[in-house]
Amino acid sequence: MSKNDLAPVISESISEGTLRPTTSNDTGRYEKTGLVDPDNMQISPGLFIRSRVPEPAYLPLHWSAHIHPEGQPYFCRDGAPRVVTEAYLYRPETLDKVTRWIEKIEQIVTEKSFPISEQVELFIKIEDEDCAYYFVDHATRAQSWLEEIDTYDLGLPPVVSLSQLSIACEELYWTHVEHFPMHFGGLSRETLDSLVCVFTHAICDQMTSRVSTFPYSKQECEAFVSLLKSSRDHVADGNITCTVARLWSLVCRNRYLTHYGQEHSRLSRDQAILYSPETKHTWVSTVASRLSFKTSDRYLAQLDDVFVDHLVYTDQWKSLVTGCLRDWRGASNGAFLGLMLHIFLLALTSSPTLAVASALLFGASLLGATLLIHRYEPMEGTCATQAMEYLESIQSPTFKFQVVALMFALPHALRLWGVLVFSANCIFMLDKYCGTGFAVGITVAVFLAVLLFQWTTSESFNLSIAKLQAKFSRTQDDSYTSLV
Repeated sequence: MSKNDLAPVISESISEGTLRPTTSNDTGRYEKTGLVDPDNMQISPGLFIRSRVPEPAYLPLHWSAHIHPEGQPYFCRDGAPRVVTEAYLYRPETLDKVTRWIEKIEQIVTEKSFPISEQVELFIKIEDEDCAYYFVDHATRAQSWLEEIDTYDLGLPPVVSLSQLSIACEELYWTHVEHFPMHFGGLSRETLDSLVCVFTHAICDQMTSRVSTFPYSKQECEAFVSLLKSSRDHVADGNITCTVARLWSLVCRNRYLTHYGQEHSRLSRDQAILYSPETKHTWVSTVASRLSFKTSDRYLAQLDDVFVDHLVYTDQWKSLVTGCLRDWRGASNGAFLGLMLHIFLLALTSSPTLAVASALLFGASLLGATLLIHRYEPMEGTCATQAMEYLESIQSPTFKFQVVALMFALPHALRLWGVLVFSANCIFMLDKYCGTGFAVGITVAVFLAVLLFQWTTSESFNLSIAKLQAKFSRTQDDSYTSLV
């Protein structure tokens, strides 16, 4: 939902436009477009010796200019409430609009008896003749607005309780501080130390659990802890304020997603806690499993595991893509070798039809693996947000990831079908050159060897061996007891 879809909540308007609520995630900060045309300039003698800024631009009383660490200038007005804006106040017409909208908002604040203190800060954004706004409270670390408004109208995600809404609003607060960090004197050392403790616990969680819900790896958390500890003596610096605010925003976002503090919180990455209607199509799973020799089952389990409740963790996504690429490269190598065998056996084959069929299967396996590698190799370094958006786009409302899993399994499955057809062709060649009896004997021996391999590598075989060992151990114990 874009900001243009938001219905204005504040009904009051001045002749030039309308006031509407927004959030710090919907200010369009990184969506601005503009072009500059650099030109040559005359440098007067001693230009930067006399003053850092030779000709300071005019700002009204109580206004000050600041530069974000990323380079974006913004402006702040002292007072109650304090006001911040990215509108370029060095332009008189822009300054005039900002001044008039501040006066209008302060009038509404007075009429509604809206609580204002020195800790409250107002953000405004000029949109042609309209104005977007929100308030933040540095004491409670939350955003608020002048009238009651639905979370949907603000573009906020759904919540299950007021406490979860508080976490979502705290995330908005830290995003605001990240965007405007230079003017209010920095954060307390306790705020930074609390963040160090959060990442320290995350390091332990990542080291002791395979299903940690924290979005960063052990190595990344250690880097964050080192960064924060080295910043303890500079908490008043705006660059450190921006850094700490960004990390707190990420922590709050993760807490919202894991339902931190709620009755049903997410304690492990693979734990689903959101209601989702079941849409099982067992016949599709059965057909895909049989056609792919159960390879699609493995990919389906991996896709479901990496997308629990539509959440994606970077490490799990990278592990999934890396494993798939390794499988597809192995399948393509096997398919290529299968095609090469046809060259040597071309003169010996007794069934051209089977030879063509197996060659086509190997070729299809090689082609499928090549296309999948080409499609997913660039995604190995995709971030979690992009991976989530991609998985959202390919997940079927009806079949979920079953079709995708089958596509992933095709190179391996086609190669195995090619091996089966090629083996059948070899049996016909043995029948032609060595006789029917020899061909049947070799076929039975190979079939029994395959069954033996399947059985000895299955779970049921290991369970049977364990039961026999336990039974033999009990028999020996009974015999020893009888002798005593």
